[in-house]
Amino acid sequence: MRGRPPPFRVSHVFFDVDGTLVDFDAALRAGLRAACDALSEATGRLVTPAEVIATRDQVARDLQLAPGSLTRAREESFRRILGTAGVTDEAALARTSDAFFGARDRALLPFDDVEETVEVLRSRGLTLVAATNGNAAMVRAPVFRRMHHIWTAEEAHVAKPDPEFFRGAMRRSGARVETTLMVGDRMDNDVAPAVALGMYGVLLDREGSARDVDSPRIESLRDLPALIDAVSSGA
Repeated sequence: MRGRPPPFRVSHVFFDVDGTLVDFDAALRAGLRAACDALSEATGRLVTPAEVIATRDQVARDLQLAPGSLTRAREESFRRILGTAGVTDEAALARTSDAFFGARDRALLPFDDVEETVEVLRSRGLTLVAATNGNAAMVRAPVFRRMHHIWTAEEAHVAKPDPEFFRGAMRRSGARVETTLMVGDRMDNDVAPAVALGMYGVLLDREGSARDVDSPRIESLRDLPALIDAVSSGA
């Protein structure tokens, strides 16, 4: 599989979010720690992140939640944990939710190569789209205000690598596959399915650990403008 042969003039750039624009996992860990502190205080026992995650996953299965419905699953998991200790007042649930979402959002920061790259691409007239398997929570950081469009699994009701997720993002942004570049940190979820639809795919390999991938690869988003120049000029 290759991105696409040049010439390939780029008009739209689709960005994966977690691992590409923001470290959502780190923000999630911060939120979980804060929620566990609140839950432990309310229940009088030690509540661990592993318990909260397992409860959230069980809630998602029980309620058969659609992709991206993480906020509902998260709050219901807090409710269940509180309920096992006989804590049913809404104030305890509110304190836990406030602790989780506050800590998570404070830690939701873009990688240090994101903002300057976004500004360069905007200055060149490219249409920028954040496309994530998450929900609206993943795009709370201020940098997302510089995106022209946001597309989430919560809104799409389907998640990457499903082709319909990408088709929905194209409809939202007015993109065409033959002039759209997708950049993400995963071949399976981001690059390969985009290329299969006819887009140009670029793997962001921040750790420099990917080898022998059949796709253009960059180790920093700072390298993206030059790659787009090369693609658009047919070099």
